[in-house]
Amino acid sequence: MATPSVMDPMPGQKYVEFSKDGGDGNSHKATDSGLDVEHKPKRKYVYLSRVEHPAPAHNLNVGDRVIALNGKLVESYADLDAIRETFTNNNVICLVVDPTMLR
Repeated sequence: MATPSVMDPMPGQKYVEFSKDGGDGNSHKATDSGLDVEHKPKRKYVYLSRVEHPAPAHNLNVGDRVIALNGKLVESYADLDAIRETFTNNNVICLVVDPTMLR
């Protein structure tokens, strides 16, 4: 039996993957992903605060809690700037989000 990955969504969560420039995912040029994150006051979680093109707005919404990003739990990033750097510098963005937290 295989060990679950951090990128395997739990029930109620969803996995979203997209390429910023529509290419094969190998380029690493600084391009806006259409995403931004924030900490909510008095909460330890990280939430999406902006979802615009090229991010798939039909799969991601402002307020979704970010669980994992590109193979790492979001808690393992040093700070919000490290998450934003991943959004900017990586062409392929893989997220696990919990869309039910603020609804």
